[in-house]
Amino acid sequence: MSSPIPIAVLPGDGHGPDVIQAAQRVLEAVGERFGFTFAFTSYPHSGSHYMETGTLLPDKVVDELREYPAILFGGVGDPRAEPGLLQREILLKLTDGLDLFISLRPVRLMPGVKSYLRSKGPQDIDYIIVREHSGGMNGQIGGSLLKGTPEEVAQESMIYSRGQVERCLRYAFELAASPGRKGMLTLSGKCSLLRHVYDLWMRVFEEMGDTEFPDIQRRYYGVDDICMELVRHPENFDVIVTGNLFGDILADVGAVSQGGIGYAPVGSIHPGGPGMFGPMRSSPDFYQETPLQANPMSAIGAAALLLDHVGKSEAARVVEEAMMITTATEVIAEGAMLSHFHTAEVADMVVQKVRTVNPPVPASPSPAVVPPLN
Repeated sequence: MSSPIPIAVLPGDGHGPDVIQAAQRVLEAVGERFGFTFAFTSYPHSGSHYMETGTLLPDKVVDELREYPAILFGGVGDPRAEPGLLQREILLKLTDGLDLFISLRPVRLMPGVKSYLRSKGPQDIDYIIVREHSGGMNGQIGGSLLKGTPEEVAQESMIYSRGQVERCLRYAFELAASPGRKGMLTLSGKCSLLRHVYDLWMRVFEEMGDTEFPDIQRRYYGVDDICMELVRHPENFDVIVTGNLFGDILADVGAVSQGGIGYAPVGSIHPGGPGMFGPMRSSPDFYQETPLQANPMSAIGAAALLLDHVGKSEAARVVEEAMMITTATEVIAEGAMLSHFHTAEVADMVVQKVRTVNPPVPASPSPAVVPPLN
């Protein structure tokens, strides 16, 4: 047996510890099946840890985490802390410090799960949002004048370098060209208002498509238009790429489409480098007082993303198949919270199936109806 794969674990706050524990159990089960193991190292840094100790995320811990191929992250939040402090000084400090410049949001409606888009089924909702995560409006450039007065002025600046745009678009093109995808890439922005930033995105998008990925169908949607189209015709999308701010918004549209944050995994990655994986945590529901009945499917889906990231793709497909069989047969489709099961019981269901299901045979995706570039 090969050496254990080292994984750092930051269970975090709210539902985090319970759903991350469920993800660890699934990883251990699929590792047993395929003959590899994990070495998990837990770190306490979270909102509750900060309130108890006054410590957020020391620089030396970021340096340690840089040595891991992957991190399981449960999310940070505490109503006693200053709004935004934990996200800036733990989550964003990690993503910036490790240069996790891709935020990957798969949007896939699993069998048996009810989408908020009541007319759509699993055959309609299967796309991926690639959010650039290192530039844009990240709070680093801006400020206020005459704060607290009637004449106060506040400013935030959106800034992208060509290098940041190129590396994100290249990742998105390669993803659209990968097996199982439809070979279609959609860029979303706001060229009419952000005419300098999204002019850069559009020019690189067209140049890279023409010279490096001529077989990939490409098109552009304004962010307002794509929000409507993701509700009306999600089946027409495959891979969507966008900047930091808009990607955050589109990911929430996607999460609602796939049944809520209980089914929405997140991967923050540096291709070829470290990656951080966990459940989507943008809703206050994630931090309410009943974590033992938190739906662990988003964290388990994040475990599948982690497996892909560390080169265990066949194991990742088994986890995904086990999840889909579970949602189709066990009647657990209850969004972020479970009313009939505990978190550990759902993890048991997935673990049982991980031990027995066969990896799915990749199917050729159905062609989408592609409107012209607009």
